[in-house]
Amino acid sequence: MFPVLAFLIPFSVYLTTLAPGLFFIDTGELATACIKLGIAHPTGYPLFTIIGRIFSMLPIGEDIYRLNLMCAFFSAGAIFLFFYLIRFIISEMNIAKNGNADNIFLKYGGNEAVINLVSLSASLVLAFSNTFWNIANSLEVYSLHAVMVISVMLVFLKASDGYLKSEGSDDLRYWFMFAFMLGLSFSNHLTTIFLSVGFIYLYFAVNGLRKHSLIKIVYMAVPFILAFSVYTYFFIRADNHSVSWDYPANLFNFYRHISGKQFSVWMFSSTEAASKQFSYYLSAYPKEFYYLPLVVAFLGMIYSFIKQRRFFIFSLLLFVFNILYAINYDIHDIDTYFLLSYIITAIWFALGLLFLIEKLKLNLGVIVIAALIFPSLCVYANYSENNESKSVFVKEYTENVFSSARPNSIVFSTQWDFWVSASFYYQIVKNYRTDVAVLDKELMRRTWYIRHIKVHYPFIYERSRPEFEAYNAELVKFEHETDRYTKPTTEMDKQDLIKIQNSFALLLNSIVNNNADDHSIYTTFEIDEAKQERFGLEYRRVPEGLLFRMTKSVYFDSTYKEPDIKFTKTAKTDYYHTFVMNAYYMMFLNRASYLMNFNRLDTAEEYVKRALDLRPNDKTGTGMLRRINDLRSLVK
Repeated sequence: MFPVLAFLIPFSVYLTTLAPGLFFIDTGELATACIKLGIAHPTGYPLFTIIGRIFSMLPIGEDIYRLNLMCAFFSAGAIFLFFYLIRFIISEMNIAKNGNADNIFLKYGGNEAVINLVSLSASLVLAFSNTFWNIANSLEVYSLHAVMVISVMLVFLKASDGYLKSEGSDDLRYWFMFAFMLGLSFSNHLTTIFLSVGFIYLYFAVNGLRKHSLIKIVYMAVPFILAFSVYTYFFIRADNHSVSWDYPANLFNFYRHISGKQFSVWMFSSTEAASKQFSYYLSAYPKEFYYLPLVVAFLGMIYSFIKQRRFFIFSLLLFVFNILYAINYDIHDIDTYFLLSYIITAIWFALGLLFLIEKLKLNLGVIVIAALIFPSLCVYANYSENNESKSVFVKEYTENVFSSARPNSIVFSTQWDFWVSASFYYQIVKNYRTDVAVLDKELMRRTWYIRHIKVHYPFIYERSRPEFEAYNAELVKFEHETDRYTKPTTEMDKQDLIKIQNSFALLLNSIVNNNADDHSIYTTFEIDEAKQERFGLEYRRVPEGLLFRMTKSVYFDSTYKEPDIKFTKTAKTDYYHTFVMNAYYMMFLNRASYLMNFNRLDTAEEYVKRALDLRPNDKTGTGMLRRINDLRSLVK
């Protein structure tokens, strides 16, 4: 009953908070890769993609809902496995140096009720911690990653425990299973590397630093490579026409993709960035479990130090190395990179709860209450933030951007997290607004994306073929010798950097100039904020919905019809929701400013009031209202 509850309780709750459709960041692109068996952004996640394809065929709801459901299922499955991991650690595992049975955490190992209650409580505390709950609500690779990491830990500890109990007699089945699961985990997400330091320590602590231990690693390399060979999927599917990030059809592109070379610029970028991320972690960590479970976890950490020193060092190394490595990744959505530290915290919580039960000699009724109170605190604290059941922000924003564009338009944007990723799903899977060419200006710095444009928007490529080919030649050099461009030292390096920048500018201007006569050209608001890379300077920007249309006309366009833009307001203050609400706010003000230039003051006032409905008493909006009244006075 208890392991079933460990799955059903979180799965039932996850279903109530599950996002109905697309969510921020990568969900649109990941969904497209799964459904069309394409290749997603680095590091590619082939195992996740293949399993996602299977889930996308379920006869339940829309494709994206099925994939969101998959993540809820995997997250609950990870908790199911975590229940068995805790059971094993507290009642069976003995990796103490002397092998004394007194070192087992639960002295009265036959008390099944205590074992199950502690295991269930710790499992639910993890299930309803903020980040773990978050990965269950929408499509991302971390739900499967949680399954793999917990599985690898369980099998590895069983292998180590079995080796010691058999007094060094090698039954390789668990070791081979561990190596195979580790290879599968790496084929899903390379942050499996966070396990490395702790695992290396415990492996040699148990097996000894001797020739036999090294030979065993060689043996384990076989099942590891067999599982890791899932990455051959890249070579098989590189030529697909949906999405083929980095186009890994050759060894060079393959290595760039699985190593995440494109994102290396954000790794170990500066001590300042690491300090900022560490400060963020320290502020977010207590809120993950709503404080009180962390007190119990601290007791558990001390208890592990007393009972099984090796396990204490092992778990502490996993915890610390995860944090020290992850803080060097300078991105907004950093929380999931700390997932291993939260798993270790939940293990310490189980040991702490066990310690309190033993020291206070709690009876079964009190244990039941305690086992329920701690996860209930997490549910209370984290439910509202993780309830995405009515989250339609990405759907609305994407559809509103498309509705802002006239037929057969070209849209330049860098808003990957908010609608560009979603546009992959809308256009390639749903065949929605395929007349609009969406060009991600930042992705145009990659050769694979130039190929993507050639495949999906051949008219754009052909009209600017010389500029595309000249720029692509420079991009090839950039991808082979990236450091020369990012850290130029010689005069030749600096000249090549200027050359690729000029080629890029020529290409952007060529696309605009060669298509402006028969296509509406748009940008999103942030494009022109990059002052050093502005293009189409001879064109004026006219706000139309969430976009700015490029035009050489100085006259008011009386043929323009306002798009039917509808959106849901939110009071959420995180980066993503704030960005979307700000975009709507500025959409109204930008249009009002444009109308004021043509003395259309009544309509401008309506737009300003719509903006102030989003941000009452905002100084920018109220200031515009005053200017409109001043202009009316001048006219009179």
